[in-house]
Amino acid sequence: MGPTSNEAPTGKILIVDDHQVVLSGTIDILRQHYPTYELLTAKTAQETLEQLANHRLSLVILDLSIPEAYHQDAKVETGIELLRQVMKHYPEQNIAVQSTYIKALVRVRSEIDSHQGGFTIVDKSMSSQDIFQRVDGALKGFSHTRGIKALQAGVELKPEWLDVLTLAFHEGLQDKAIAQELNVQPSTIRHYWNKLYDVLEIDPEIDKKDGKNLRSLTEIRARERGLLD
Repeated sequence: MGPTSNEAPTGKILIVDDHQVVLSGTIDILRQHYPTYELLTAKTAQETLEQLANHRLSLVILDLSIPEAYHQDAKVETGIELLRQVMKHYPEQNIAVQSTYIKALVRVRSEIDSHQGGFTIVDKSMSSQDIFQRVDGALKGFSHTRGIKALQAGVELKPEWLDVLTLAFHEGLQDKAIAQELNVQPSTIRHYWNKLYDVLEIDPEIDKKDGKNLRSLTEIRARERGLLD
């Protein structure tokens, strides 16, 4: 006989977080509400991709600050890149991002908007009940992305613009060195800066007249908007 409508649903849920306390807490919440689901865990980006390749998952609950591999530092950039890969290669995968770095999702806003699977945002500071509601929404294929800070209407972030921010403010490189790193002309880097000024609503002429340092102002605005950690 086939399954009846009264039978409890089954599936596999993957929880990705490098902190055991968070993993355990999330597992406890899930076991209360989904006792018939198999719960899998991963602590690195590499392990997450292996689990996705080996299992058909009903839901992925993903932290953003994770290491690429064991014994490496946890970085938000790693989680963002992992999220980008998951959405690209598994376009219908249900995803709940559970993190304290929600603002960073603005970097992949366009990919999230076009993602076909469920997608919800869970701030780790939420109550257990609120966490469950967001997770359950993603599991059912719903989307809740209002927590992502909007950029200017019609603006789409380019990966190379984010590379410039990272190289300038994480690596401390000047434009010439950034151009060499990205294998482009210095004039291209100046063009990228102008695009970033537009995204961050910086007017170079006015802000310079007001005595503001454009690089410092750019860094401040980029961190406020979630473009830098």
